[in-house]
Amino acid sequence: MAGIKSVTINDVATAAGVSRATVSRALSGYGRINEQTIEHVRATAERIGYRPNALAAAMRAGKTKTIGLVVISDFTNAFFDRATKAIIDQAKELGYRVLISHTDENIAVEIAAVETMLSNQVDGLILVPSGHAQHSHLTPKKLNGKPVVIIDRKLDTPRFTTITTGDQEAAKEAVLHATENGHTNLGFLIAVPGIKGFKKKAPEIPITSVQERADGFAEGVSESKPKPKSNIWIYCEDEEVAAGSAVEEMLDSPTPPSIIFTSNNDMLLAVLKIAGTRGLAIGKDLSVISFDDSPWAAAMVPGITVIARPVEDLGHIAVTELVEAIEGKAKPKEIVLEAHLIRRGSVAKLRKSK
Repeated sequence: MAGIKSVTINDVATAAGVSRATVSRALSGYGRINEQTIEHVRATAERIGYRPNALAAAMRAGKTKTIGLVVISDFTNAFFDRATKAIIDQAKELGYRVLISHTDENIAVEIAAVETMLSNQVDGLILVPSGHAQHSHLTPKKLNGKPVVIIDRKLDTPRFTTITTGDQEAAKEAVLHATENGHTNLGFLIAVPGIKGFKKKAPEIPITSVQERADGFAEGVSESKPKPKSNIWIYCEDEEVAAGSAVEEMLDSPTPPSIIFTSNNDMLLAVLKIAGTRGLAIGKDLSVISFDDSPWAAAMVPGITVIARPVEDLGHIAVTELVEAIEGKAKPKEIVLEAHLIRRGSVAKLRKSK
């Protein structure tokens, strides 16, 4: 079945009995044209169902009022889900719409997504990079001068405004909280893009925020008094089966951890599932601390102790900074928002208070 043909500006001109240029001036509100003609053209356009191309009009004006892209690495992750909403809400508040692309931590997909967004004439980009070292597709020439704001992670270049959270210091605080409560056998489950399964030897970590979390955990171990008796580190593919196997490996070790620290909610879920299948009570038989808060983490009994990051603030600031850059009012800067430990019931007290 043939599709319905869109009504064009030429159709309006024919129906109104005026030139195409007159229609354009009447609908756009510019140039010398009398009020009677404007009313006649607009009434004709409405009668025959003409809908102006807002994008084309914006492009003629030099701006599309579009922030795009938001390259979110994983929509299933609670952090990125909330970040996306915060970005969309703030963009709407400032009169912008948002085009969204999903990279799945793949640099080739990221490059294609950036190219697609630029071809759609976006005014600027908000990007969660797939790695810190690969950014040749983000040169001023390839970006056509469009501003970029980097969120959650850092790149090895000072060209862009970067908005991150203080993950390293918060991770250290989490470990010290556990050891102060008497935990001496520690487990660390770190999700790392690009690896298959899991491994105990530290791999190259392409994501700066993940590296900072691992460094913070290590600092906590180093500064704990007394020193932990054992600490098991497992670096894992961010995937359910691999994460579950990694947790099993930890719990079956000769010195199983009394507490497991996880680098994100996906790793936390793996710990909770395996603990459930083994009949281990969280906050009693096994303790946990995870990065990123969520409604379900707070609603569990006991509630999960988390390292909370100000995700809504991050999204709002990212949009505000980008819009200021689009308007030529901002220069690249580094913004670090404070992350903090929310203490709930998932950390057992193994040491009696003095």
